[in-house]
Amino acid sequence: MSDTPSSTSSLVFLPLREQSLLRHLTDGTPPDTPLEQAGLLVAMLCRRQKQPAAQLQRVLHDACALFAADDGHAAQAQLAASAGQDARALEAWLGVLAAQDVLLAPDEVMEAVLAASPDAYPGADFQTACRITLEEHTIHFPATSLAEGDVEDAGDDEQTTHATQHNGLFTSEQARVLRAIAANPDELIDLQAYAGTGKGHLVLALLQARPGRYTYVAPTRGQVEAFRARLPADAGTRLLTQIEFANAIARHAAANGLTGGFVPTYRQSTLTLREAATRLGLPAIGARRPDQVLMIALDAINRWCASSAPNLQAWHFQRSLGAAQLEATPFIAAAEFVWRCMFDAVVQKGGCLRLDAGHIGKWLALRAVSLPVSLGMVLVDEAHDLSPAWKQLLATHAPGVVSLGDPHQRLSGRVQRWSSVKTLEMHQSVRQGRQVDALVNQSLALDDLGEPAPFMGASDRATGLRRYDDWSAVPGTGARVYGSLWRMLLEANQLVARGARVHLHPASRQALLKEVDGPIDAWRSAAAGGPGQRWESFVQVCAKRGQADIPALFAGGFDAAALQRLLGELVDVDGASIVLCLAQHAKNLQFATVSMAPCCFDSGHDARALHSPVRAAYVAITRAQQQLWLPGDAMEQLQLSAQRHDRAVDERRRQRRLASGYPSPRR
Repeated sequence: MSDTPSSTSSLVFLPLREQSLLRHLTDGTPPDTPLEQAGLLVAMLCRRQKQPAAQLQRVLHDACALFAADDGHAAQAQLAASAGQDARALEAWLGVLAAQDVLLAPDEVMEAVLAASPDAYPGADFQTACRITLEEHTIHFPATSLAEGDVEDAGDDEQTTHATQHNGLFTSEQARVLRAIAANPDELIDLQAYAGTGKGHLVLALLQARPGRYTYVAPTRGQVEAFRARLPADAGTRLLTQIEFANAIARHAAANGLTGGFVPTYRQSTLTLREAATRLGLPAIGARRPDQVLMIALDAINRWCASSAPNLQAWHFQRSLGAAQLEATPFIAAAEFVWRCMFDAVVQKGGCLRLDAGHIGKWLALRAVSLPVSLGMVLVDEAHDLSPAWKQLLATHAPGVVSLGDPHQRLSGRVQRWSSVKTLEMHQSVRQGRQVDALVNQSLALDDLGEPAPFMGASDRATGLRRYDDWSAVPGTGARVYGSLWRMLLEANQLVARGARVHLHPASRQALLKEVDGPIDAWRSAAAGGPGQRWESFVQVCAKRGQADIPALFAGGFDAAALQRLLGELVDVDGASIVLCLAQHAKNLQFATVSMAPCCFDSGHDARALHSPVRAAYVAITRAQQQLWLPGDAMEQLQLSAQRHDRAVDERRRQRRLASGYPSPRR
């Protein structure tokens, strides 16, 4: 499970404050107390060579005694250093130490220890005191009524669940959130939590504390099965994907006579656009063929389902019609007809039109369908991606809803707020150490969601931040994350050729298959003496983005057959030594080592890209547990990428206004 707290038993904490180490690096001054002097000495030893944990403990004890018995000459001799280093040197020191599971003690622990014993190393008690992120908490769950669907099977004296309590290791934030959920079993609670703060750990605690009381809903099968594997087979828990959840609500509505006899469950179309348009009897509009009209209608319907608008409107066609949107009336009528056909049992026999969770949610919301109370309190994971229609349905659910999300992980657009909700927040990571605090907070500050609360890494987690000058310096294991599809393809091809066991993330693989025919066909046409404009354009774009080596891959013979050979050499994730993925696909992953390519930060060049490069980088940064590798100028490049993305967003808005017949606002 991606954010379940991990063990910290192998860590060694040094009695040394970050400010003391920084002062030593900048002006060569050793710490004032024997205790911190011993901590600095051990840090210097670890910089040279990895040391066994037991050996470090002995050195801390002996060095502290030596420095305490001396008048300062020993410290000066042992801890001599050249001054003039800066904060980047401090970052490098902390990264090397973290790679050896060695951390500086939390400031609050050091404050207490220095006040009590500045001349003696406290030993095991000190190490125990430093493990402060997780503490034992007891969560009390009051007695509550059973869901109506369960009452029929219960006796009169069993129609309420008994009060109970759950014990576990939690951060103070997690415990506060659990107590709020337990005390408000019928409320709508919006939990906004940064990546790695333990949302999954909370869900598991709730499911274990009150089996059958909650229904957990997540976007993917993998997320659902991760929880199922951690629960007893007879736990009686309801774990559903979003598609399964949508189907269940639709069946409930049909059973109550709210759907006109049709059960609108998820389905894929089995027809081409031309075949579907023919079956629907869809006419042409102007110069557009029926299949083109259908494509425009489906695109507008998708945009409508992602909005809070009760009816299809002209602006839903902005992307498809452009300036022709001014004459959108016949297209609106066509889309309304297609929408009705999507929920017509006769038309849908055999799978004419696709129905997904977004369509079903909109259809149910328009009918003001209520969720069955037998679901109990619904726990919705990644709720930042919920459509307004699903939020409308969930907001009226009597047994309550917990919305678990992170607005910074919504890769495009903004999260629509709940209309009336109790809001809770979590900022304390249980996945990453405080070495990445500054980096994560810099990425959050570049987002356009207002002033963010500070992300806080765990003081007892070791996540080394490593800067590279050349990409070849990154480790040959773990995850490699990219901002460029073509850079990922080039490296996948090179790694496989060298015999590496490579896995390509499924979503990134799908994105590759969708785009790769473009340059393959463009080169084939140019090489055969045909039109070369597409190839020349591709070469120019790559050169502009500092990727002049990419065209050589295709010009060197990488064609459709080579692509199939490459895909055949890829391995499952369990057998891989290296996992490759695009930054925007890194959600729900975690790795001991994450290496982020320069193109993760130097992005935003493609005006068609809708996802925020800042949010994609934030998602990728927060995947690393032990080591995070990134280029030295990462944040400077990310700031430039954010500016490019903002300009592209403004330009799309301007184009939409022009297409709508509205003048651009005066500056």
